[in-house]
Amino acid sequence: MTSLAVSTSPARSSEALYAHLSNADRYIHETRDEAFFSLLKRHAIVSLEGLRVLELGCGDGAMIRSLAHYGANLSLIDGIDINPARASSAHTSYSPARIAAGDASHLPYRDASFDLALAFTSLSSMTDDAVRHRAATEALRVLRPGGILVVYDFCVNPTNPATRPLQEAELRDLFRDRRVEIERVTLAPPIVRILRGHRALCRPLERLPWLRTHLLAAVTKEPQ
Repeated sequence: MTSLAVSTSPARSSEALYAHLSNADRYIHETRDEAFFSLLKRHAIVSLEGLRVLELGCGDGAMIRSLAHYGANLSLIDGIDINPARASSAHTSYSPARIAAGDASHLPYRDASFDLALAFTSLSSMTDDAVRHRAATEALRVLRPGGILVVYDFCVNPTNPATRPLQEAELRDLFRDRRVEIERVTLAPPIVRILRGHRALCRPLERLPWLRTHLLAAVTKEPQ
């Protein structure tokens, strides 16, 4: 994938983007986005403008909102969510993005359709191993050669029995034939909420790897 000319960074004013969030949730979302854009830059993606983007498990479109804020063209974004109500909400809020209600393990897109695919806290909602493997295979199928799949998901979550944490070893196994770059990110949300999202308190703790609860990974689809 070629490097793009227009710089995109979370340093851009984010007051409106995060204004509806509590201070704690704002800290979590801002630091997640900072890590996300830093990862993209390491892979020579310095702008979202002009990229075809797919989000797996887009929910009501919160990440689509962030993508648009940081320069992505809504008309080039697709999203899919298994919950029809959430997909409908995203469709209403973020037109002309194309939102579908459907299963990420059976994507309704042609091969090699997207430059960038995102799976943000979506694999953890798939508790069946076979479903996770199909979703991983499908995500790579719809990427163009040289495209990137970015996975952001929790590896520690003792409070939600409807989900299953995604471990680093499993993540590597899902994409065993690809180059996978993984880092630990996101200070444990309960700690952030106790500290009310104060950066001066949260940032030093976030430097401790064992207090980070999420994985951020880039999976590269090498050109054939």
